[in-house]
Amino acid sequence: MSDLYAVRVLGVTRHAVRLSVARVHADAGRPPPHAVFALMLMYDPIAKSGDAEFSQHRHLKGSALAREMEEHHAFDSAWMNANAQAFVAQVKRSGPFLDIQPTHPAWIEHLRKKMTWRTTAYDAGPGLPAEPRAPVSTGDAAPTASKPRAKTGRKSAKKTVPKNGARKAATKTGRAPGVKAAKKVAAKKVAKTKRKT
Repeated sequence: MSDLYAVRVLGVTRHAVRLSVARVHADAGRPPPHAVFALMLMYDPIAKSGDAEFSQHRHLKGSALAREMEEHHAFDSAWMNANAQAFVAQVKRSGPFLDIQPTHPAWIEHLRKKMTWRTTAYDAGPGLPAEPRAPVSTGDAAPTASKPRAKTGRKSAKKTVPKNGARKAATKTGRAPGVKAAKKVAAKKVAKTKRKT
């Protein structure tokens, strides 16, 4: 596929990134102010991290967005459509400029002022509504829980956040706090309550 746009990072703050998005192909339209397109642009430097132009940016593969998305997700239109709004809160277009506000500052922490690249990103629409996503810290969940799963149209069960008792139980057993430890603590509390009555 031919490159459609040339992208340049004009500025990055904790809350937004400003990109210059210039057409380089006759078939490219104005840069669309949509979450799916914005997420494609945000992920581009990670996907291109092995290229010579990004060799000085060794932080890309270890960034929060790289840990949260697998590379094939960027090329899976169904996944991008279902999940883009979990990463992108708002996109505003002003001429060739896009101002992207992420749902969490970590999603743009890998972008640096003056980064430039060409992209095959295209307009795939605004994406479906999605709950804002925050990075999973390595101590809060099992390693497999850090990769998002595509939405299937049904409501997902909320993740159980371990309470202090679960953390204490996990510390005693030497395991990371998680759902299993939280269930054990909850079962102990229920048993204690039953004994009192």
